[in-house]
Amino acid sequence: MKAEIPDAESVSAYFSYLEGDSYEVGRIQGEEIKSFPWAERWVSSHPMEPIRFKQSITVLEEYCPGLQEELQAVADSLNVECRSLKFFDENFLESGGCSLAAILPSKSTDRKTYLLRNYDLTPEISDMRLCSTRVRRKYSHSGFSVSFFGRSEGINERGLAVAFASCGIPVGAHPGMKRPVVRGLQFGIIVRALLENCKDVEEAILYLRDMPIGANMNLLMADRQGHAALFETYDGRRAMKRADRETGYITATNHALLPGIQDDGTLRQSKVRYDKMNQMLGGNHTVSKKELRDLTLKEFPDGITVHNYRQNFGTVHSLLLNLQDGELEFTFGSPLYNELHRLKTGGKFPYREVKVLLPEGEYGPDFWAVLEE
Repeated sequence: MKAEIPDAESVSAYFSYLEGDSYEVGRIQGEEIKSFPWAERWVSSHPMEPIRFKQSITVLEEYCPGLQEELQAVADSLNVECRSLKFFDENFLESGGCSLAAILPSKSTDRKTYLLRNYDLTPEISDMRLCSTRVRRKYSHSGFSVSFFGRSEGINERGLAVAFASCGIPVGAHPGMKRPVVRGLQFGIIVRALLENCKDVEEAILYLRDMPIGANMNLLMADRQGHAALFETYDGRRAMKRADRETGYITATNHALLPGIQDDGTLRQSKVRYDKMNQMLGGNHTVSKKELRDLTLKEFPDGITVHNYRQNFGTVHSLLLNLQDGELEFTFGSPLYNELHRLKTGGKFPYREVKVLLPEGEYGPDFWAVLEE
């Protein structure tokens, strides 16, 4: 049973089924954008400079081929120049919060691989939109969109799952975010590129090797074969760790974890969420699918779900990805107050729009405290 519902605001969340070649998928989304009351937020009154736009297109065609055609079709639908789409400014960076866990077959009672993720942000920034995407000559995938055309996480038809969490203060143009130190791609393009072009963790690691990355991120990857890895970046530095099959899991929240990576300081709430997951997963016992879901059904600090929407840190979606079965279990918004849904990878969802309750919690001034070294 869901928790008793307190006074709460509600917003709409959306589902999109995108099928066709890249231009056709763009046309579908162009028409969708025109139907949204907040469509204008995707078009800038200050188009990207032509030289920087050309550089962006070159990088895009190399690492996420086809997305440029998709964006051009959106621009055509909106009757604007392609360089006027805000996506370019938000995802090509010049010099939120999440909880992630990959559980390998050796750790799960049913011998399956899972990826658990809570995405903590605010509806004012989040798309609140789940997509199943079937672009011709790409792996089909399902996941939540970011900046409309990117992805914050997802699972593809080959059983590769990828999920992003910021490492330290998120990099971006929104208030409270950090300006990028190095030129490169934002996480939304990176996650989508891996889902559309890689079949397993090893291919994803190779794909990332020479990619220009401007985001500071903890990127968790897992595959159907029982492999998982954490790829961490901060201000141009990179590190990677594969999950130990004997231990059977790997976790990340919003602070640096790997040797050679040092962020601006670990927030107490990030360490609390990280420790909570490791306490449940540590030891020689196996964990059930129910136990993984239960971790999201407790509010911080007892669990990993957060209702701090006013301070841009509330759970906007929660997922448990079953890689063997190619299934997503998810909620729009907090799983404590919103309905659990299921979707097969690349499948259709029965609703285009879902109402989401956003109860506000109280966490006190220590929520943003930085731990002393």
